[in-house]
Amino acid sequence: MCGIGVHDEEGLMAGFSRIYVIGGRGGFEGADGVNPVLLQVLLGHADRQWLEPHYFDPSIRPLGRLSTIVPEKPDAPDALLDACVAFFPRHFARCPTLPEVELALADCERLDFNAGSHSIPKAWSRLREEARPMFRELNIWQADLVPLEQSLQK
Repeated sequence: MCGIGVHDEEGLMAGFSRIYVIGGRGGFEGADGVNPVLLQVLLGHADRQWLEPHYFDPSIRPLGRLSTIVPEKPDAPDALLDACVAFFPRHFARCPTLPEVELALADCERLDFNAGSHSIPKAWSRLREEARPMFRELNIWQADLVPLEQSLQK
């Protein structure tokens, strides 16, 4: 396991506050939203932020056994990019550094850019830059999660 988990003061996982949906542009030029949904990336908060995937397309596999990414800091600019590379690596297959990072993370369940930065492969920063143009090609929607009662009162 690379890095450590994200837990609140009592050792329990805390809640999710945002969701990113990655998939196709439904309808004419995306007029009908996202369709098909390939995966969701959930953003959670406890004593630190974390991101984790929820797959709709069973053929998508993460790097190694990754199921959690902890960004360097809350709302880190590259957190979603890192999550997409980790959770949807086949989209970034053209990146020359991907095989090296894949090998380094073969047994990892978590990437912790905050407290576990020593466990991040040295090649990750190079992979991140290679992946940036391909990340821009993804169709990504985001939604902040608020209780229905609050959203109906607006």
